[in-house]
Amino acid sequence: MTRFVTWLRLNIDAVVAIVIAITAVIIEFIDKNTKLDPVSNAILLVLSLLAVTLLRDRNRIARLVRETAAVRLLYGAEVDQAHALARRDTANWIYKGGTGTYLRAATLPFFLARVRAEQQLLNLRVEILDPGDEQLCEAEAQHRNSLQPGGDANGRPWTTDRIRKQSFATVLACSWYRAQSELLTIELALSAVVSTYRWDMSDSVGIMNQRGSNTPALLFERGKTQYSDLTRELALSYKQARHIPLGRDSELRPPAEPTIVQVRRLLERLALPLPAVYTDDDVAEIVEYALRPANTF
Repeated sequence: MTRFVTWLRLNIDAVVAIVIAITAVIIEFIDKNTKLDPVSNAILLVLSLLAVTLLRDRNRIARLVRETAAVRLLYGAEVDQAHALARRDTANWIYKGGTGTYLRAATLPFFLARVRAEQQLLNLRVEILDPGDEQLCEAEAQHRNSLQPGGDANGRPWTTDRIRKQSFATVLACSWYRAQSELLTIELALSAVVSTYRWDMSDSVGIMNQRGSNTPALLFERGKTQYSDLTRELALSYKQARHIPLGRDSELRPPAEPTIVQVRRLLERLALPLPAVYTDDDVAEIVEYALRPANTF
Protein backbone atom coordinates (compact mmCIF):
# COMPACT_ATOMS: atom_id res chain seq x y z
CA MET A 1 0.00 0.00 0.00
CA THR A 2 2.84 2.38 0.89
CA ARG A 3 4.55 1.75 -2.44
CA PHE A 4 1.32 2.44 -4.33
CA VAL A 5 0.84 5.74 -2.49
CA THR A 6 4.43 6.71 -3.33
CA TRP A 7 3.92 5.80 -6.99
CA LEU A 8 0.65 7.77 -7.08
CA ARG A 9 2.30 10.83 -5.58
CA LEU A 10 5.11 10.76 -8.15
CA ASN A 11 2.72 10.31 -11.09
CA ILE A 12 -0.26 12.37 -9.94
CA ASP A 13 -0.22 14.65 -12.99
CA ALA A 14 -0.51 11.83 -15.49
CA VAL A 15 -3.08 9.98 -13.39
CA VAL A 16 -5.29 13.08 -13.12
CA ALA A 17 -5.12 13.59 -16.88
CA ILE A 18 -6.20 10.02 -17.56
CA VAL A 19 -9.02 10.21 -15.00
CA ILE A 20 -10.35 13.44 -16.55
CA ALA A 21 -10.31 11.96 -20.02
CA ILE A 22 -12.02 8.74 -18.92
CA THR A 23 -14.63 10.68 -16.92
CA ALA A 24 -15.50 12.84 -19.93
CA VAL A 25 -15.93 9.78 -22.15
CA ILE A 26 -18.14 8.05 -19.57
CA ILE A 27 -20.33 11.16 -19.17
CA GLU A 28 -20.76 11.47 -22.92
CA PHE A 29 -21.66 7.79 -23.17
CA ILE A 30 -24.21 7.92 -20.35
CA ASP A 31 -25.74 11.29 -21.11
CA LYS A 32 -26.91 11.27 -24.72
CA ASN A 33 -27.66 15.01 -24.46
CA THR A 34 -24.02 15.82 -23.82
CA LYS A 35 -22.38 16.86 -27.05
CA LEU A 36 -18.65 17.28 -27.22
CA ASP A 37 -17.36 18.94 -30.34
CA PRO A 38 -14.62 17.23 -32.38
CA VAL A 39 -11.96 19.61 -31.08
CA SER A 40 -12.75 18.69 -27.45
CA ASN A 41 -12.68 15.01 -28.34
CA ALA A 42 -9.32 15.44 -30.01
CA ILE A 43 -7.93 17.32 -27.02
CA LEU A 44 -9.07 14.55 -24.65
CA LEU A 45 -7.53 11.92 -26.89
CA VAL A 46 -4.20 13.73 -27.10
CA LEU A 47 -4.27 14.35 -23.34
CA SER A 48 -4.81 10.67 -22.67
CA LEU A 49 -2.02 9.64 -25.04
CA LEU A 50 0.37 12.12 -23.46
CA ALA A 51 -0.48 10.85 -19.96
CA VAL A 52 0.03 7.21 -20.93
CA THR A 53 3.32 8.07 -22.65
CA LEU A 54 4.45 9.99 -19.58
CA LEU A 55 3.74 7.04 -17.30
CA ARG A 56 5.48 4.62 -19.65
CA ASP A 57 8.59 6.79 -19.92
CA ARG A 58 8.78 7.32 -16.18
CA ASN A 59 8.51 3.59 -15.51
CA ARG A 60 11.15 2.90 -18.15
CA ILE A 61 13.52 5.46 -16.65
CA ALA A 62 12.91 4.12 -13.14
CA ARG A 63 13.71 0.59 -14.34
CA LEU A 64 16.92 1.75 -16.01
CA VAL A 65 17.96 3.57 -12.85
CA ARG A 66 17.38 0.42 -10.79
CA GLU A 67 19.42 -1.65 -13.24
CA THR A 68 22.39 0.71 -13.25
CA ALA A 69 22.36 1.78 -9.59
CA ALA A 70 25.23 0.60 -7.42
CA VAL A 71 22.83 -0.05 -4.54
CA ARG A 72 19.21 -1.23 -4.71
CA LEU A 73 16.64 -0.78 -1.96
CA LEU A 74 14.54 -3.81 -1.01
CA TYR A 75 11.18 -3.52 0.73
CA GLY A 76 9.10 -6.13 2.53
CA ALA A 77 8.72 -9.33 0.54
CA GLU A 78 11.47 -8.20 -1.86
CA VAL A 79 14.04 -9.07 0.81
CA ASP A 80 13.01 -12.74 0.97
CA GLN A 81 12.80 -12.87 -2.82
CA ALA A 82 16.31 -11.48 -3.17
CA HIS A 83 17.63 -14.04 -0.67
CA ALA A 84 15.91 -16.87 -2.54
CA LEU A 85 17.40 -15.80 -5.87
CA ALA A 86 20.86 -15.36 -4.34
CA ARG A 87 20.79 -18.84 -2.77
CA ARG A 88 19.64 -20.57 -5.94
CA ASP A 89 22.92 -20.89 -7.86
CA THR A 90 25.74 -19.68 -5.63
CA ALA A 91 28.65 -21.91 -4.65
CA ASN A 92 29.64 -19.75 -1.68
CA TRP A 93 27.68 -17.96 1.04
CA ILE A 94 28.80 -15.60 3.78
CA TYR A 95 26.60 -14.80 6.75
CA LYS A 96 27.23 -12.34 9.56
CA GLY A 97 24.55 -11.46 12.06
CA GLY A 98 23.36 -11.71 15.63
CA THR A 99 22.20 -15.17 16.69
CA GLY A 100 21.59 -16.63 13.23
CA THR A 101 17.82 -17.15 13.41
CA TYR A 102 17.26 -16.60 9.68
CA LEU A 103 20.29 -18.76 8.91
CA ARG A 104 18.77 -21.68 10.81
CA ALA A 105 15.23 -21.13 9.55
CA ALA A 106 15.88 -20.60 5.85
CA THR A 107 19.48 -20.72 4.64
CA LEU A 108 20.84 -23.96 6.10
CA PRO A 109 17.80 -26.15 5.22
CA PHE A 110 17.78 -24.79 1.65
CA PHE A 111 21.48 -25.41 1.09
CA LEU A 112 21.30 -28.94 2.45
CA ALA A 113 18.46 -29.71 0.04
CA ARG A 114 20.45 -28.13 -2.80
CA VAL A 115 23.65 -30.12 -2.30
CA ARG A 116 21.65 -33.33 -2.04
CA ALA A 117 19.80 -32.59 -5.26
CA GLU A 118 22.72 -31.20 -7.29
CA GLN A 119 25.64 -33.15 -5.76
CA GLN A 120 27.77 -30.01 -5.90
CA LEU A 121 30.08 -28.61 -3.24
CA LEU A 122 28.75 -25.58 -1.35
CA ASN A 123 30.74 -23.47 1.13
CA LEU A 124 29.29 -21.40 3.98
CA ARG A 125 31.12 -18.98 6.23
CA VAL A 126 29.18 -18.00 9.34
CA GLU A 127 29.85 -15.32 11.97
CA ILE A 128 27.51 -14.89 14.95
CA LEU A 129 27.63 -13.57 18.51
CA ASP A 130 29.75 -15.51 21.01
CA PRO A 131 27.29 -17.31 23.35
CA GLY A 132 30.08 -17.80 25.87
CA ASP A 133 30.29 -14.02 26.42
CA GLU A 134 27.40 -13.30 28.78
CA GLN A 135 27.94 -9.52 28.80
CA LEU A 136 27.91 -9.46 25.02
CA CYS A 137 24.63 -11.40 24.95
CA GLU A 138 23.18 -9.00 27.52
CA ALA A 139 24.13 -6.04 25.31
CA GLU A 140 22.47 -7.75 22.33
CA ALA A 141 19.29 -8.36 24.33
CA GLN A 142 19.16 -4.72 25.44
CA HIS A 143 19.68 -3.56 21.87
CA ARG A 144 16.87 -5.74 20.53
CA ASN A 145 14.47 -4.69 23.27
CA SER A 146 15.23 -1.02 22.56
CA LEU A 147 14.22 -1.60 18.93
CA GLN A 148 11.28 -3.90 19.72
CA PRO A 149 9.80 -2.95 23.13
CA GLY A 150 6.92 -5.34 22.49
CA GLY A 151 9.22 -8.29 21.85
CA ASP A 152 9.70 -10.28 18.64
CA ALA A 153 7.03 -11.13 16.07
CA ASN A 154 5.55 -13.59 18.58
CA GLY A 155 5.54 -11.05 21.41
CA ARG A 156 8.41 -12.66 23.34
CA PRO A 157 10.90 -10.27 25.00
CA TRP A 158 14.61 -10.67 24.39
CA THR A 159 16.60 -11.78 27.43
CA THR A 160 20.29 -12.53 27.91
CA ASP A 161 19.49 -16.20 28.40
CA ARG A 162 17.42 -16.35 25.21
CA ILE A 163 20.20 -14.71 23.17
CA ARG A 164 22.73 -17.21 24.51
CA LYS A 165 20.51 -20.17 23.70
CA GLN A 166 19.87 -18.88 20.19
CA SER A 167 23.61 -18.54 19.54
CA PHE A 168 24.33 -21.97 21.03
CA ALA A 169 21.59 -23.28 18.74
CA THR A 170 23.31 -21.85 15.66
CA VAL A 171 26.59 -23.51 16.67
CA LEU A 172 24.71 -26.80 17.03
CA ALA A 173 22.86 -26.27 13.73
CA CYS A 174 26.11 -25.59 11.85
CA SER A 175 27.62 -28.80 13.24
CA TRP A 176 24.43 -30.73 12.53
CA TYR A 177 24.00 -29.61 8.93
CA ARG A 178 27.69 -30.10 8.24
CA ALA A 179 27.35 -33.72 9.40
CA GLN A 180 24.39 -34.26 7.05
CA SER A 181 26.46 -34.04 3.87
CA GLU A 182 30.15 -34.04 2.97
CA LEU A 183 29.33 -31.61 0.17
CA LEU A 184 28.21 -28.93 2.61
CA THR A 185 31.23 -27.17 4.14
CA ILE A 186 30.58 -24.76 7.01
CA GLU A 187 33.13 -22.50 8.70
CA LEU A 188 32.10 -20.81 11.94
CA ALA A 189 33.46 -17.88 13.92
CA LEU A 190 32.15 -16.04 16.98
CA SER A 191 32.13 -12.27 17.14
CA ALA A 192 32.83 -10.20 20.27
CA VAL A 193 30.95 -7.16 18.93
CA VAL A 194 27.22 -6.43 18.66
CA SER A 195 26.21 -5.22 15.22
CA THR A 196 22.96 -3.60 14.14
CA TYR A 197 23.21 -5.19 10.69
CA ARG A 198 22.82 -8.64 9.18
CA TRP A 199 24.85 -9.49 6.08
CA ASP A 200 24.22 -12.25 3.55
CA MET A 201 26.54 -12.56 0.56
CA SER A 202 26.44 -14.91 -2.43
CA ASP A 203 28.66 -15.10 -5.52
CA SER A 204 26.41 -12.54 -7.22
CA VAL A 205 25.02 -10.15 -4.58
CA GLY A 206 25.41 -8.90 -1.05
CA ILE A 207 22.30 -8.13 1.03
CA MET A 208 22.46 -5.97 4.15
CA ASN A 209 19.56 -5.66 6.60
CA GLN A 210 19.32 -3.43 9.62
CA ARG A 211 18.05 -5.83 12.25
CA GLY A 212 14.86 -4.85 14.04
CA SER A 213 14.25 -1.89 11.77
CA ASN A 214 11.62 -0.98 9.20
CA THR A 215 14.20 0.62 6.93
CA PRO A 216 14.70 -1.06 3.53
CA ALA A 217 17.45 -3.63 3.00
CA LEU A 218 20.36 -2.82 0.69
CA LEU A 219 21.44 -5.02 -2.22
CA PHE A 220 24.93 -4.76 -3.75
CA GLU A 221 25.59 -6.49 -7.07
CA ARG A 222 28.87 -8.20 -7.94
CA GLY A 223 31.04 -6.06 -10.17
CA LYS A 224 30.14 -2.86 -8.37
CA THR A 225 32.58 -1.16 -5.99
CA GLN A 226 30.30 -1.59 -3.01
CA TYR A 227 30.25 -5.38 -3.44
CA SER A 228 34.05 -5.50 -3.27
CA ASP A 229 34.04 -3.18 -0.25
CA LEU A 230 31.54 -5.43 1.53
CA THR A 231 33.64 -8.50 0.72
CA ARG A 232 36.68 -6.95 2.37
CA GLU A 233 34.63 -5.82 5.38
CA LEU A 234 33.27 -9.33 6.02
CA ALA A 235 36.66 -10.96 5.44
CA LEU A 236 38.33 -8.67 7.98
CA SER A 237 35.53 -9.17 10.50
CA TYR A 238 35.76 -12.95 10.16
CA LYS A 239 39.52 -12.87 10.54
CA GLN A 240 39.23 -10.99 13.85
CA ALA A 241 36.50 -13.27 15.25
CA ARG A 242 37.05 -16.43 17.32
CA HIS A 243 37.16 -19.42 14.97
CA ILE A 244 35.38 -22.65 15.94
CA PRO A 245 36.80 -25.85 14.36
CA LEU A 246 33.60 -27.74 13.61
CA GLY A 247 35.15 -30.77 11.92
CA ARG A 248 32.99 -33.84 11.26
CA ASP A 249 31.61 -34.79 14.65
CA SER A 250 31.39 -38.58 14.89
CA GLU A 251 28.62 -38.51 17.51
CA LEU A 252 26.14 -36.69 15.30
CA ARG A 253 24.25 -39.38 13.42
CA PRO A 254 21.72 -37.82 11.04
CA PRO A 255 18.84 -38.11 10.54
CA ALA A 256 18.39 -38.94 14.24
CA GLU A 257 18.35 -35.79 16.36
CA PRO A 258 21.25 -35.25 18.76
CA THR A 259 20.63 -36.29 22.33
CA ILE A 260 21.09 -34.00 25.29
CA VAL A 261 24.33 -35.79 26.23
CA GLN A 262 25.65 -35.43 22.66
CA VAL A 263 24.89 -31.72 22.61
CA ARG A 264 26.74 -31.16 25.89
CA ARG A 265 29.76 -33.14 24.67
CA LEU A 266 29.82 -31.40 21.31
CA LEU A 267 29.86 -27.92 22.82
CA GLU A 268 32.53 -28.91 25.34
CA ARG A 269 34.76 -30.19 22.51
CA LEU A 270 34.26 -26.87 20.73
CA ALA A 271 35.36 -25.01 23.90
CA LEU A 272 31.83 -23.68 24.34
CA PRO A 273 30.57 -25.46 27.46
CA LEU A 274 27.01 -24.72 28.46
CA PRO A 275 26.43 -22.75 31.67
CA ALA A 276 26.40 -25.02 34.73
CA VAL A 277 22.85 -23.90 35.58
CA TYR A 278 21.45 -25.25 32.28
CA THR A 279 19.16 -28.20 32.89
CA ASP A 280 18.23 -30.89 30.38
CA ASP A 281 15.14 -28.83 29.53
CA ASP A 282 17.40 -25.92 28.60
CA VAL A 283 19.43 -28.16 26.32
CA ALA A 284 16.24 -29.51 24.74
CA GLU A 285 15.22 -25.91 24.05
CA ILE A 286 18.54 -25.31 22.27
CA VAL A 287 17.94 -28.38 20.11
CA GLU A 288 14.49 -27.04 19.26
CA TYR A 289 15.96 -23.68 18.26
CA ALA A 290 18.63 -25.41 16.17
CA LEU A 291 16.53 -27.86 14.18
CA ARG A 292 12.99 -26.41 14.28
CA PRO A 293 13.50 -22.65 14.51
CA ALA A 294 10.66 -20.18 14.19
CA ASN A 295 11.45 -17.50 11.63
CA THR A 296 10.75 -14.21 13.42
CA PHE A 297 11.74 -12.06 10.42
